[in-house]
Amino acid sequence: MGRWASTGFLAIFITIAIAIAIVMNLIIPAGAHKGLEVGFYRNSCPEVETIVYKSMAQSYKTNMTVAPGVLRLAFHDCFVRGCDAFVLLDGPNTERKSVLNGGLHGYDAVDAAKRATEKACPGIVSAPDVLQFAARDSVILANWRLPMERARWASRRDDFPHHGGNGCEPRPSEHDPVSTRSKVPGEGLERSLMVVLSGFHTIGKAPCLTFDDRVQTNPVDPTLAPSFAASLKKQCLYAQITSTKVALDSTPRRFDTQYFKDIIQGRGVLISDQELLYDSRTVGVVRANKGSAFYRNFGEAMVAMSELGVLTDGSGEIRRQIDQVNT
Repeated sequence: MGRWASTGFLAIFITIAIAIAIVMNLIIPAGAHKGLEVGFYRNSCPEVETIVYKSMAQSYKTNMTVAPGVLRLAFHDCFVRGCDAFVLLDGPNTERKSVLNGGLHGYDAVDAAKRATEKACPGIVSAPDVLQFAARDSVILANWRLPMERARWASRRDDFPHHGGNGCEPRPSEHDPVSTRSKVPGEGLERSLMVVLSGFHTIGKAPCLTFDDRVQTNPVDPTLAPSFAASLKKQCLYAQITSTKVALDSTPRRFDTQYFKDIIQGRGVLISDQELLYDSRTVGVVRANKGSAFYRNFGEAMVAMSELGVLTDGSGEIRRQIDQVNT
């Protein structure tokens, strides 16, 4: 299937991590919350989650693409170095400036939420916690309610820049065969959770450059339903291929189970999504999440992801701004 892999580099990062987890079969111990605590801000900033939600709701009202954008930020943050908000730092030698992160957006929405928490509770709420709350709220705003009591683990702290490196550890390409992909830096999740997390592709769009080699060939990628391949080819004309984006599923503004249903029907836009149907280690998870079980499973997967590589207690700092370390 490699001949249909796209040459674009802006494909959504979570699809890389799915196959990595398949190869490595990495697992987070059940019940391990890495020093995180439910209701951590109950005394120091009791309204923090309401503050973040209201800010995100305003950002979403202005621009609905902030929902998939903020989710992507959360995934990129957690899977590179852990959930430390390093991806939010601006400046040279940061993840934010990496060519691999060129398609990320939603920074302004997270920044607005952080500013709102600083106004109410100066120096109390960390950028990683704001980002994770905002990611949860992105799902809620896209029409599905994540069980609230399962998404409030907090007390993450912000990481400092690491001298001598840019924090952008080499990542395997999402276009590499499953069997040749190496590990994610740091820790991982069991592969079933990784496949469930790929369901966030139920909202948002992908640039034509990330899948053009599937449809601009003769023959087209045989894993695509013929009518869907024709539709993609029509939408991604060569003249507009660098500027056009296509919905990742047929209900791109609603957080639902359509992503998995589309994969089963041969309508997976990214090859790394469609391949999940043809791998014996993932096809069962795809089929198991085409119904209502997905919502519970996604909540569990988001909580597990938010625990990766966190800094707690005296480590790191509490940034006053999401994009700058304190001076």
